[in-house]
Amino acid sequence: MTTLNQFIIGATLGDAITDEALLLQRWLRELGFASEIFAQYIDPAIQHLIRPFTTWQPRAGETRAIYHHSIGSAVAERLIASALELILIYHNVTPPEFFATTDPALSREMIEGRAQLSALRAQTLLALADSPFNEQDLIAEKFRATGVLPIALDEARVNLPVNPDLIARARDAGPSLLFAGRQVPNKKQEDLIKLLYFYRQIEPRARLYLVGDAWMPAYAHWLKDFARDLACDDAIIFAGKTSQPDLVTYYRMARVYVSMSEHEGFGKPLIESMYLGLPVLAYAAASVPGTLGDAGILFQRKDYEMLAQVVNVLVCDQALRARVIARQRARVHEFLEPQVRAKWQTFLRDLIA
Repeated sequence: MTTLNQFIIGATLGDAITDEALLLQRWLRELGFASEIFAQYIDPAIQHLIRPFTTWQPRAGETRAIYHHSIGSAVAERLIASALELILIYHNVTPPEFFATTDPALSREMIEGRAQLSALRAQTLLALADSPFNEQDLIAEKFRATGVLPIALDEARVNLPVNPDLIARARDAGPSLLFAGRQVPNKKQEDLIKLLYFYRQIEPRARLYLVGDAWMPAYAHWLKDFARDLACDDAIIFAGKTSQPDLVTYYRMARVYVSMSEHEGFGKPLIESMYLGLPVLAYAAASVPGTLGDAGILFQRKDYEMLAQVVNVLVCDQALRARVIARQRARVHEFLEPQVRAKWQTFLRDLIA
């Protein structure tokens, strides 16, 4: 049996890279490969699924591996020092300038991640990006063979019953906006708070759901202070990291998904929103236009008063809303498991051949 293990840096349930690695593992095993996932950091909730990176020792005949790259790490260093040929799956390295003042240590890890990307080139047989935007980095680094393998949407993880307690708590609320993502500077949650401020001039009962881990505590505290300064704190639910059923419930409760993020490598919540029938309004930065394609509504300038009007139209104009949702549902078909799996198997077959 051929071994094809995967290496990731951090393993957390609900994380896009972890979820992709688990899905690829299932596909590989169904194709007859022996495949384990090794990680440097492992959430205790999934330690039964992931092996510590420090326990990996190459098996006899193990000549290739899959590595998911997104930040500087000891995982990349060990793989660079190994004799393994690699299938690289590139999820983008966030530009370090987003963290230069808020978290210099993290900024250095991003700089290291870019240097390691270059160092990985020599032993990489195939470099796959999860978006066309990310593939441009691989082409710029002169990887010899590149391609795009989007993150697949696992329909079982979004076709879940809602949490009735969350629904009950929102019963008397007005139309709600949603953003899902870690609280980090590149996601620009403060710009969502600005948008809410202007939207509440039109719809005073409006709410904003911010779902995602408070990954940088100082930034998370500042967001709450900023919301208080704008007198919006009573209309914002900082949901933090939630269970998958609760996340689906927030998608179901919201009326518009809004992204102000200025750097996304892929944007998994965009495809979850499209699948669940939630209109998307997104800033056209980084990978976002490539992920949305001709679906959703993109904007180039953060004019908050104008965007508040757009939100209001998306909430109130049912004919327009229906057209946006229909186009999004057509677009999301490209990210469903059968389509992505077929692309993966083609890449794998060509590489083995």
